[in-house]
Amino acid sequence: MPLETSPGVLSHLPQAKATTARVAALAFLVLVGLRLVYWLVAPPNSDEAYYWLWGLRPALSYFDHPPLHAWIQGLVHAVLGQSRFALRLAPAATTAGTVWLVARMAMRSAGETRPPIVLSGAVILASPLFLMLTSFAWHDHLLIFLVLLSASLFSDVLADVAAGQEGSTAKLLGAGATLGLAALAKYSAVFLAVGVAATVLSHPRLRPMLLQGRLWGAVILCLAVMSPTLIWNARHGFASYRFHLADHIARELKFHPIGLVHFLGPTILFLSPVLCFAFLAVVRRGAPGPTPYGSILARLGVAVFAASSATFLAMSFVVWTLYYWNLVAYLLLLPPAVGWFSEHPRALRWHLGIGVFLAAAMVFHGAVVPLSALIPGVADDDTFEVYGWEGIVAAIREEQRPGEKLLADDYRPAAHLDFTLGGLDTVVIADRPSQFDFWPEPALRQGDSAIMLTDAREPPKKKLMSRFQRFTHLRAVPVSRLGVYLKDYQLWRGEGFLEPTESPGS
Repeated sequence: MPLETSPGVLSHLPQAKATTARVAALAFLVLVGLRLVYWLVAPPNSDEAYYWLWGLRPALSYFDHPPLHAWIQGLVHAVLGQSRFALRLAPAATTAGTVWLVARMAMRSAGETRPPIVLSGAVILASPLFLMLTSFAWHDHLLIFLVLLSASLFSDVLADVAAGQEGSTAKLLGAGATLGLAALAKYSAVFLAVGVAATVLSHPRLRPMLLQGRLWGAVILCLAVMSPTLIWNARHGFASYRFHLADHIARELKFHPIGLVHFLGPTILFLSPVLCFAFLAVVRRGAPGPTPYGSILARLGVAVFAASSATFLAMSFVVWTLYYWNLVAYLLLLPPAVGWFSEHPRALRWHLGIGVFLAAAMVFHGAVVPLSALIPGVADDDTFEVYGWEGIVAAIREEQRPGEKLLADDYRPAAHLDFTLGGLDTVVIADRPSQFDFWPEPALRQGDSAIMLTDAREPPKKKLMSRFQRFTHLRAVPVSRLGVYLKDYQLWRGEGFLEPTESPGS
């Protein structure tokens, strides 16, 4: 029975389950409170700032990822302006939708009448992976919500058809459209499509749907919705696909004996070991479920998990594979995992206790002082670079001459500078490609002068320095947080910019 906190439900629950329900409710309130603190207080990380910049220049798609998150950021910015509240408003909304969808799917799977919203929210937010990817204003919060929404609609229809009914054509078309939206959020939504195909092909009562026009109508609608990415890539030499498949993966192919450990270790840690155990229990249970909907959802969830996990497990032996790339694999396991936790209160308490502790640590780390800065000798540039940008911009303004442009050799400092300045002001000349390469302005012209910001992680490259007639060091800009030293940045001046003699495509 799903855990609820209303008096009407608790009145007829055994005392043990009532206590567990109160624990889940308390953990949920604490986790939501910590999330609110992070959303409103924590400075944006480099990717949040980077993707926010995309919203200032609406396009059919973008180099690194599809466009949906950028479109929403641009719309929110146009209505509410720039603030941390506006930056993370979309993740807040999709997190609420994600919790509701998981609760609804868990309810339908178990044949209950009330969605276990509190329990679902506590289970989701107590996982460091889901806590992180639904807190950050990245593309993942949309991927999570839209994959679950599409899967919920697909499961509704497929369960009806498997039970001998016709199933809703409107829901089937809606499932195709939302799958297209998920693909507009992140390319890994393709694994849901693979899972749906495998579910239809493997179920004897579902295979006749392959002869129905409405199923192919859903496919066409999905492709139509995601067509902006296809059109953008066709116009730009399939740059995004080449970046992810050729430049990012194929060029790095090399056998890594410990690649599997590098992939699975962080996966278990960030999903949470207890949630991993729940997922394994759900996968081992397989397709049979207490309801036709539960059986279809279990079959679909296992198919998506197998397709995505097999892909990234294989990749981990030849490419350094990051744990969050496999995000889609776990999404459809969440509803049955919520049911599993309702039957295993001790495991739930462990999951919630660990999750609350790690959530508090994450908020302190990202919004107060980096915990890594308190450990001597630890260099955590990805976190340290979140802080101090108002002071950095002030130092730049003190050194900057009239008409002098800002320059960076990586998208990350450029994104922080532009977010702090509130616009697209920084020129990026980098070896690593980024969306900045697709924006014509601002640009450096022959003879221009520029102020360049670097840090110890990436000092000025000789190739970039050679693009100026003169390149000199100006000053160091130390960054601290509440009296804790984090790192130094360096300011440089490049004078007499030399335009390249060859075009970029030659």
